[in-house]
Amino acid sequence: MKSKSIVLKNATVIDGLNNKGYKADITILEDKIKKINKNCDTPILNCENLDCSGKILTPGFIDVHGHSDLQIRRSSDMKAKIQQGITTEIAGNCGIGPFPINLNDEEVVKSMRDLTKDVLGTFDYDFTDFSTFCEKAEQNLPNTNVLFLQSHTALRANVIKPNPNRAATDSEIKQMCNLLDISLKQGCIGLSTGLYYAPCLYAEKKELIALLKVVKKYNKIFATHHRCEGDSVIESLKEVIALATEVKVKLEISHLKAIGVENQKYVDKMLDLIDNAKASNLDIGFDQYPYEYGSTSLYSLLPPSYLKLSNSDLKKVLSDAKERALIKSIMKDGNDWDSIVKMCGFDNIFTMYLESQREFENKSLREIAKLLKSKDDDDSCFDALFDILQKESGVALMIDITQSFDSMDKILNHPLMCFGTDAIYSGDETSSIPTHPRSYQAAPHLIETFYKKRKSISLENLIHNMTYKSAKRFNIENRGAIKEGNFADIVVMDIDKVKDVSTSKDVKIPPEGIDYVFVNGKCVYKNKTIQLSHAGRILKQK
Repeated sequence: MKSKSIVLKNATVIDGLNNKGYKADITILEDKIKKINKNCDTPILNCENLDCSGKILTPGFIDVHGHSDLQIRRSSDMKAKIQQGITTEIAGNCGIGPFPINLNDEEVVKSMRDLTKDVLGTFDYDFTDFSTFCEKAEQNLPNTNVLFLQSHTALRANVIKPNPNRAATDSEIKQMCNLLDISLKQGCIGLSTGLYYAPCLYAEKKELIALLKVVKKYNKIFATHHRCEGDSVIESLKEVIALATEVKVKLEISHLKAIGVENQKYVDKMLDLIDNAKASNLDIGFDQYPYEYGSTSLYSLLPPSYLKLSNSDLKKVLSDAKERALIKSIMKDGNDWDSIVKMCGFDNIFTMYLESQREFENKSLREIAKLLKSKDDDDSCFDALFDILQKESGVALMIDITQSFDSMDKILNHPLMCFGTDAIYSGDETSSIPTHPRSYQAAPHLIETFYKKRKSISLENLIHNMTYKSAKRFNIENRGAIKEGNFADIVVMDIDKVKDVSTSKDVKIPPEGIDYVFVNGKCVYKNKTIQLSHAGRILKQK
């Protein structure tokens, strides 16, 4: 039976190519954009017509920095991404990902689970490598198109045993390179590392260079959450730029920012460093999420040397008064690492989710100190944090206010910037796990805040950053632009109504203004509800 065309009539098209908007009818046949007709008065018969008068039509948004690696297996409708217009995502970021995994080695399975649960959630592993992961995912496709980076954490957890929190030997580096080679052959688009997080922070230069040579062999990309986004951000950026320059590998700097009020002065120099690297023929770019605050594990507030401890050993340390005093001293000093406590302060760090201590959620660490210690001086705040971490038996997540809007404007308008959410696992729709609003609202929040309110970027340029620029950067073929023959990943929105309507109690509520979302020619979202599932594809690059 022949498929019936869908015509999106009388739309104002922002095509993703940074061209001025124009009126047109867009005809979709099967999974492609069949025709762009700028003569909207011509009737189109024997088609399903959707009136898009007064609406903006754009390519589906591309999230170049996501963490839906396991969420696509849990929830094929992918409502969190679809409701905000995201049709394609790159997963496996920050060095955190679920494969490969040696299911015959209990130490590896435990290590992988412990290292990824805060960002990816837990999962009953039924795969061993990227190929078998894709086979399982393709049996129950998600609503979004997804590409994957090979995570550095998984390489280390599978090879450096029983505890991957140390420097690798030459033999272990060779084994990691072999695993990376397999993943890239199987279709991963590159390597990601999180040099701020354990176990990746223990990687020495020789390990990173060896891995990057494998990435270069396949002409793929190196994405990195670099070691320091705070006081030493310039030195940290220089490190990853030097690594990429030495190997001549394509470099993507994850969620570019400077953390802390005093460090906003570094943003211009950061961008100058990147521009100079680009001028020296390094293929370099970066992504940004549109919020002045971030979200990660509450444990990441601790000094790096304590993050390598097992969970049981860490709890013992936190119960010792002398150890607590030492940790306080290191966190106050903050030399040679990103001490978020030092840079942001206890008033700007909030608990978002405490699996076994729900009564302390959505409170600043200073507020918690007052509850636990009846005082809110800094020493009491430290002790309250240590008490929480010592007692917590499950996942512990936080929100931290890290940057200024002026800095965000500069990064947003830079020609090398691409859109990302950095959204971590937030449970299913019925889950009580709170999450950063970027998981459900990032794209409309970006449009509302920076185009509509701050007027710091044109709509055409903003949509370009969210679509075609990202597709071109990551070699995602035939997506990211409204062009005849491209895949029909499309968003239709009422720009005047686009609004992030989330609250601290409900971030999962659908945003306003997103009328229709199409993925591969199928309407997956309208009237604020998911229409069907399984419209997306696993996109491999070999």
